Amino acid sequence: MAEKFPGMTVGAGTVLTIDQVNRAVDAGARFIVSPGLNPRIVQYCIDREIPVIPGCSSPSDIEQALECGLEVVKFFPAEAAGGLKYIKAVAAPYTDVLFMPTGGINPVNVKEYLAYDRILACGGSWMVKSSLIREGNFDQITQLVKEAADIAASVCGGEQAGDAPCQK
Repeated sequence: MAEKFPGMTVGAGTVLTIDQVNRAVDAGARFIVSPGLNPRIVQYCIDREIPVIPGCSSPSDIEQALECGLEVVKFFPAEAAGGLKYIKAVAAPYTDVLFMPTGGINPVNVKEYLAYDRILACGGSWMVKSSLIREGNFDQITQLVKEAADIAASVCGGEQAGDAPCQK
């Protein structure tokens, strides 16, 4: 994907091992996302200047991320862990931390998440279901991704998703 679409920022998610970090970066990933905060993985990425977004679901996790010098964390599993209400409560003392919720994000609730100024981005597997990939239904995946981008753009006041100043 990174070769075919050089203007796209490609990342790798659900990274659990250093080997997976290396394979992802070799394949063109420019950032790493993990479901939890594994200090070994985080430090490995930091030492190699690979942006990393570890999963955090508690103040203790967030403080570990801050101790590593990170300012963006994945909040996982977002809906199961309390959703946007929980993120707002946890974010209050950590005024410089931005969140990327994943887990239970869908077309119905993504707009509410993105509207909160401490949300940098949302992850949503509804756009790229494994069944669609297996079936080779890339037209439907493209449509779902466009719909998600339109939702993000609507939160940004009609700006293109990813463009400043909204950055969603």
